[in-house]
Amino acid sequence: MPQYNVTVNFQENKSLDKIEILISAPERSDQVEDLLAQFTQKQQYLDLPTDGGRVFRVRTDSIIRIYSQNRKNYVCVSDETIRTSASVNELAEQLDSSGFLRISRFEIINLAKAVNFDFSIVGELKIKLEEDQTVFASRRYIPVIREYLKGGDAK
Repeated sequence: MPQYNVTVNFQENKSLDKIEILISAPERSDQVEDLLAQFTQKQQYLDLPTDGGRVFRVRTDSIIRIYSQNRKNYVCVSDETIRTSASVNELAEQLDSSGFLRISRFEIINLAKAVNFDFSIVGELKIKLEEDQTVFASRRYIPVIREYLKGGDAK
């Protein structure tokens, strides 16, 4: 990564509800484009807070699915399932939406870990994932998932 002559300033603004980053430069150069790319890339890691105050950091490419069951939230990775105090929605905001797909209000899957989508039973979608896991999509989400798999938008 090239070195830049950069000045960093912090300005507290209590009226903001999120972090805002402003890059000021004499022109939109390759250096500016590099900096913009760094700040706009989604996280490659997901920090999972636990009830005990610990935080587990997992690579997003190792996540198989994120789900809620019996009011408890879990992240299933290749070799373990981690219970987290973060909600499914909070974790979804941190993920790259092009790699993950919501299949119900309570579950998100990593598309790279999906082995098979079975639409053979009317009104039901069975999804086979790596690690010999099988999940079912909510009826409400089936049309959205079908459209997404055809190359549409899964909003």
